Amino acid sequence: MESAIRYHPSPDQLALASTIEESLVPLLPISRLHASPMEDGRTWSSLDEIGIFGITASEEAGGSGLGAVEEALIAIALGRQLAAPSVLATMGAAHAAPTAGAAALKGRRIAAGLQRGDRAVVVEDGAADLVLVRTPSGAGIYATGAAATGSAASRPLDRRLWLADLSECDLFGEPLARFDDSRLLRLRLIDAAALSGIAATALDMAVSYARTREQFGRPIGSFQAIKHHCANMAISANCARDQVSFAAVAVDDQRADAALQVECALWVAGSAALENAGKNIQIHGGIGFSDEADPHLLLKRAQLLITLAGGLEAANRRIAEAGSWQ
Repeated sequence: MESAIRYHPSPDQLALASTIEESLVPLLPISRLHASPMEDGRTWSSLDEIGIFGITASEEAGGSGLGAVEEALIAIALGRQLAAPSVLATMGAAHAAPTAGAAALKGRRIAAGLQRGDRAVVVEDGAADLVLVRTPSGAGIYATGAAATGSAASRPLDRRLWLADLSECDLFGEPLARFDDSRLLRLRLIDAAALSGIAATALDMAVSYARTREQFGRPIGSFQAIKHHCANMAISANCARDQVSFAAVAVDDQRADAALQVECALWVAGSAALENAGKNIQIHGGIGFSDEADPHLLLKRAQLLITLAGGLEAANRRIAEAGSWQ
C-alpha cells in the first residue's frame, strides 16, 4: 500500500536534476573563483540558456513550469559549484509577488543584499541593476545604481574576506516587488538547497584529498581520525540533502508542515555546510588555510549565504515558533 505522504523526489525529477548538474560542472569550475567571485557574462548567458532562471515560471511565460522539488535539486547542484549569490537571487526573484513592477524583472540580472535598520549591504554584481534585499521581516526587489530613486550611493566595504565584493548603502527607494510569507519560504528553500550542495562538495573535496595525500608512507584517509571526520561529513551532507528534498516535496504537496520543513532544511543544511567546510580545511592541513587552495572558498561562500538568509539563529527561532503546526 502506497503511503499517503511523499518523502522523496521522483526518479524523473532526479534524472532531470542530474542532467542539468552535468552541464553545470564544466560551466562553473570552482577554480574560477580564484579570479573573480562573480559569474561573467558568458557564463550567465549559458545558465540562462540551460533554463536556470525560468525553472518555475509557466510555459506561457517562457519558463519550464516545474515545481519546488526541481528547483531545489537544481539549487543543490548550483551550491555544489559555489554559484554566485546573484545567480540564486535571480532564481528566487521568480517568486516575487506578481505586481506591475515585478513584470519588469524577467530577463534581469539581480544581485543579493541584506538590510538591518538603515544599513544595507549588497553583494556587488557589475551587470546587475536590481537587488533582492532580505530584511528580518521579509524581502523585496529594488533598483540600484543609476536606475534607483531615493537610494544613497554605495560605499566599498570588503573585497576579500567574504569571497565577494561587498558594498554598503544607507537605504533603498520603494521596492519593485515584495515577497509574502509563502514566497519568502521559496527563497529560504533555495538557500537551504545551495548550502546542502556546499556540504556535499566539502565532503567530496576532503575524501579526494584524503585518498591522495600520503603521510608516513600511506594515504591519510587510512588513519582513523580522518576516517571519522569523513564519516561524520557524509552523515551531515546526506542529512542536509534529505531534509532539503523532503521540504521541497512538502512545499509542492502543500502540506501543513511545509514551512516547518523548510526552516529545518535551512538550519540542517547551513549547519552541515559550515561543519563540513571547516572539517575539509582541517583534513587538508596547512594547505587548507592557503589562499591558493580551494577549501577556504567553500567556508567563505557558506558564511555569506547563511548571512544573506538571515542567519541560523533566526532559522532556529522560526522552527521553535512553528512547533504548533500540528
